[in-house]
Amino acid sequence: MSRKSVLIFAKTAYSKTPYDQWLAGTDIDPIILTTDEFAAGYGHMPRVEGFTNYDRNLLVAKRALAIGRETSLIAVFARAEADILRAAELRELLNLPGQKSASARAFRNKVFMKDHLRKAGVLLPHYKALDSGYTAIQFIEKHGYPVVIKPCAESGSSGVHIIRNEADLDGYLAEPTLGEMEIETFVDEQMYHVDGLILNGELVFIHPFQYLTHCLAYRNNEYNGTYTLSPSNPNYDPLVGATRKVLAALPTPKHMAFHSEFWVTKDRKIIFCEIASRTGGGMISSTIHYSFGLNVDKEWLYAECGLPRTFQELTFRPSGGVIIPPQKGTLDFLPTGNEPNFIRETQITGKTGQQFHGGVKSGLFLAGYVVAGTSEDEVVQHMSATAEWFEKESKWSA
Repeated sequence: MSRKSVLIFAKTAYSKTPYDQWLAGTDIDPIILTTDEFAAGYGHMPRVEGFTNYDRNLLVAKRALAIGRETSLIAVFARAEADILRAAELRELLNLPGQKSASARAFRNKVFMKDHLRKAGVLLPHYKALDSGYTAIQFIEKHGYPVVIKPCAESGSSGVHIIRNEADLDGYLAEPTLGEMEIETFVDEQMYHVDGLILNGELVFIHPFQYLTHCLAYRNNEYNGTYTLSPSNPNYDPLVGATRKVLAALPTPKHMAFHSEFWVTKDRKIIFCEIASRTGGGMISSTIHYSFGLNVDKEWLYAECGLPRTFQELTFRPSGGVIIPPQKGTLDFLPTGNEPNFIRETQITGKTGQQFHGGVKSGLFLAGYVVAGTSEDEVVQHMSATAEWFEKESKWSA
């Protein structure tokens, strides 16, 4: 039997995405392009290449195209935000199936995205592409403070600025963030996310989650997390319905994992924030795996490679994912082995003796945990208890 190959842009640690294990027993071999940081973890595999400055290094695209031209690929796979567009463009150049550039831009560029959804009647904050300082001033004159200025195509709340008054505006205008930016009205409401999986054009999995705190908690080195909503939660069906409406209005590809965010107002209105054609960050994938027995990334990879899905019926058990950012200083002691008994999975990304400079972005963490419970309330209690336990047990020095 002749072997086939899939090119994978792998911006995740091997422990989280063991592609060779997932494809074992098939006739498909993974070719891995990853970061220098993660390359060693994939080092036992025959075709692995690591790159510095991976997100913005154009040599990644050059090497991917060369591999595509010299290898008979059946698919290109990418699960991270930084890789969505480069993977889509490569598929077009190599005439391979999967998400193409127009779809990738609609799911990645927040202005393009909202332009699509506004025509479909999705409830949105007021927004505008920020192309000059004049645009910011005129937008605020029309809509008032506070506003949010954020990159059109970043993830994990990177580069987000909340502008509450003229002093904040002057501070931003004096040192603006480079690149395409968007300005929108600030929505001070509870945020939720809805994650799911589309295979062969069918929505095979969808579930809403509630954020425990807020997406910018990492900037104060505070923990965050999300937990599964019960199907009896009054926001469950409205969030699922809003997500279906969004997916119907966008150029959604045949196979896709997605991570969408919404606000729910006090009078139950659902306001769209954003959606990405990728797996959710932080501990979201692990939480889904525990709650439903579904490995979103593996099933998505299988679909892109033309392999049959490995699950049938999905059951549900409540859980939540806690992510704890590093503090500023040197980590002297990391608690492991004595976790509370309601923790079902632990992911540690640092080590003792390592120096940190605080939180980097909302989806990145020093310690991540999947927490179990019998109800939403109990899961939330266990999430808070996990963070308190970690804070008490871990030791830091300046």
